[in-house]
Amino acid sequence: MHVALFTDLHPATLGGAQISVTSQRRALEQLGHEVTVFTPPLEKTPDPDPAVVELKPVPVIARLARTLGRYDDFVLVWPSRVNGALIDEASRTRGPFDIVHAQGDLGVAVAGAEAARRHGIPVVQTKHSRYDAYFEQATPAPLLLATVVSRMQKPHVAGEFTYTPTGEGLSARAAWRFMVAHAQAADHVIIPTKHFAHSLVERGVSRPLTVISNGIDDAVIEAAMAADVAASPDSEPLRLIWCGRLSSEKRVFAAVEAVSLVPDCTLDIYGDGQLAASLRKTVESAGLSGRIRLHGPVDHEKCLTAMRSSDVMLFTSFGFETQGLVLLEAAAMSLPTIYCDPALSETVPAAGGILAAAPSPAALGAAIRLVTENRAKLKEMSDIVSAHPDIPRQSLQTKKILAIYNSLIGDLPA
Repeated sequence: MHVALFTDLHPATLGGAQISVTSQRRALEQLGHEVTVFTPPLEKTPDPDPAVVELKPVPVIARLARTLGRYDDFVLVWPSRVNGALIDEASRTRGPFDIVHAQGDLGVAVAGAEAARRHGIPVVQTKHSRYDAYFEQATPAPLLLATVVSRMQKPHVAGEFTYTPTGEGLSARAAWRFMVAHAQAADHVIIPTKHFAHSLVERGVSRPLTVISNGIDDAVIEAAMAADVAASPDSEPLRLIWCGRLSSEKRVFAAVEAVSLVPDCTLDIYGDGQLAASLRKTVESAGLSGRIRLHGPVDHEKCLTAMRSSDVMLFTSFGFETQGLVLLEAAAMSLPTIYCDPALSETVPAAGGILAAAPSPAALGAAIRLVTENRAKLKEMSDIVSAHPDIPRQSLQTKKILAIYNSLIGDLPA
């Protein structure tokens, strides 16, 4: 089978969706399938991947979207005639595609859906992001950006669908509208969590929909589990770890403040982003450099290995994540989690973490203190999470995805 993956974020950039796409590609290839990835371009691609096709951005709009979106490595691509020709040429030269899998809701994913229709092949869509939350939490002009994206998408996605607002504001309404429209243009929709699936159905998605978790590359899990790490004795301070993109919606400063309220703990922060410099300044000015260590960006395996040498994952996102790949990574490393978003409870193994009473630093600090003062609680949570190490493996999720591919391809005329 030849699968065309269309992703709005280049796999070489930082983020959970990018890691998910890369893991799915590897799992498909390990099973003998061919994969071609269509993506926005990078300014500098150090090692060009022959299986990756970079589409052309819209110059002015791409710069505007990058500024408003606060992503230095984000490039907005649109389903233009030029990009359509690039996709069609790739289909001719690389062999015909059997199925399109759109990984997102923006221009590259829309171009993939249009290409599927031109070539008469099925299209599956996986939704990784809640753009309503992204526009409102992570951009300085949410209504402007949501409106621009929604209006640009309108000619390219489903023309007839029913969108049912549920009390959201104008920018969120524009975002949900194009998320629903794109789902309605797919033959099958894959959603990583039940709560996100419910939100989409509630707002009008009526296409066949399956909840399939994101996954972690099996090889990365095995390499991290094989690494030699030292266990933390109970006599030492509780070792917390925070992993992710250093941007406003991830709320890393809430993690710093929470840790500052609890003396008997340390925090290791792994990641990079626009807030890196201000985060370092905050940690230093608060006199916390001895307890909070900033490691910068590391590769996926090193990040998971660092989790193995930690006691608890601290996950501070609230009202933003569809699933939170870091939560799956923590589960794969048998690491309990302290988190604050009730919607994410379906991703954390039951009783394998602590849901803070509120998203505030004070409530997160109280949850941390509960563990520092009761190491037996930590042992109990660790044992529970350790009983489910294989659930996040990508190989298990890919089997479910392939079942959907095969059902759709089987429906095509000979």
